Amino acid sequence: MAELGSGFIDDFGFYISFVEVALKKSFSLFIAFLLMSAGWTGAFLLAITPSVNQNYWLAPALTIGMAIGLCLRFVNGRKTALVLAMTAATGLATLNLFFPDRHISFKSVQTLFTGGQSQRNQHQLRVDERFTAPPFDKPLTLISPLSLDLALFTRLPGGVDDFCFSDEATIYASLPGLGAVYRVAIKPSGVTDKPELFLSGLDNPTGLACDPDQLLVAESSRIAAYSYQGGPANLLVDGLPDDGGGLGHRLLRTADGLVVSVESRCDACREKDPLRATLQLLDLNGELQPYSSGLRSISGLAFSSAEKTLWAGERSRLFPAPGSADEVNRILQGRDYGWPLCNPGSSQSTPDHSCKDVMGAEVSLQNRANPAGLMTTEPLNYPLVYRNSLLMVLQGDDEYKIVPAVVRLQIADGKLGEPVAFLGGWDGKTARPSAIHAGPDGAVFIADEINGAIYRAAWTNTR
Repeated sequence: MAELGSGFIDDFGFYISFVEVALKKSFSLFIAFLLMSAGWTGAFLLAITPSVNQNYWLAPALTIGMAIGLCLRFVNGRKTALVLAMTAATGLATLNLFFPDRHISFKSVQTLFTGGQSQRNQHQLRVDERFTAPPFDKPLTLISPLSLDLALFTRLPGGVDDFCFSDEATIYASLPGLGAVYRVAIKPSGVTDKPELFLSGLDNPTGLACDPDQLLVAESSRIAAYSYQGGPANLLVDGLPDDGGGLGHRLLRTADGLVVSVESRCDACREKDPLRATLQLLDLNGELQPYSSGLRSISGLAFSSAEKTLWAGERSRLFPAPGSADEVNRILQGRDYGWPLCNPGSSQSTPDHSCKDVMGAEVSLQNRANPAGLMTTEPLNYPLVYRNSLLMVLQGDDEYKIVPAVVRLQIADGKLGEPVAFLGGWDGKTARPSAIHAGPDGAVFIADEINGAIYRAAWTNTR
């Protein structure tokens, strides 16, 4: 009887031990499943976030690695691989369910394993010996998923805010820090001459527009036209508000006239001056007319002729409110875009201002991504699949660990897609992109506001 009782106790003890092992195994596998799911979700979300710091990829990579190690303690490699694939597919399907317009794919997370800087994506900037003063005395490597030829096209004596091409042979660039506009002649060989001072003594020149026979220049409080052959200014607009704001005015010539941006001077105040936080149209009769309102700080303008649409990049609040974000907007004449009272998730309708009829953003960007230059890809000489898009400069924010980049937003069925990588690699401290425009040769030209540089990005395999 004692032996029977002893055997029963031994069997019961074995059962308890077995249950403990089974529970421990099940719990560990459950934790591994959660870690894998979290890792994949983080990887997919990072893959569709523009200008994200590459160090952030360490979090999902380490999480997935820990999950794999935990899984291998209890099951073989084949079952671990099966769990890895199942969690990835589940995370992908779930995110595409909630974000159907972002088209998230496994390809979008290849940077998780390559660090976003695979050899085929690295492009060393070609620098002529004339431009090798620091920082270009050392190689600069930029990152792009496309096959690009990158060159330092020219250098100017100060930071470039904006530029335009008057014809196939001349670039005009505004240098606010010097109160000047310079021009650079382009030889038939493609080599640029030494920059020549065109205008000086200007008050914070920013936005430029090149007409066939004159250059339009936006200063703090006025817009003037200058003949390319020289001579006095032809004043077009005077009395623009100049008591605050930092981006200056953006200019864009359209069939209806000249579109002019006037930014707000504050973060979330209600402006008393009706010109503030608006787009204005200088019509063909020389009259300044309201075009659209509620736009805190327009940083770039572009017109898509295929879509017959005016697009604008907008910087949101420096101190974000719930739901606020930098934006890309489809601009319609006469519409209100909500600033400062109407933000997604934090609308504040008042008796004299309703948020019901404001225009929402076409695409919301990461807050403090700091959009700058904007252009349409229609004039470019590059693969057809890329031609119906916008290219936008994001200057990033060092405090928020957002690095500068140029992103592409594809236009399909009249809608603007989410930003995807086009060109990056600037650190924001020694080099930072500002303006972006199509050149007469079909290449992309990008200004650098720190180094007074203009880069040229041409496609090596155009078809």
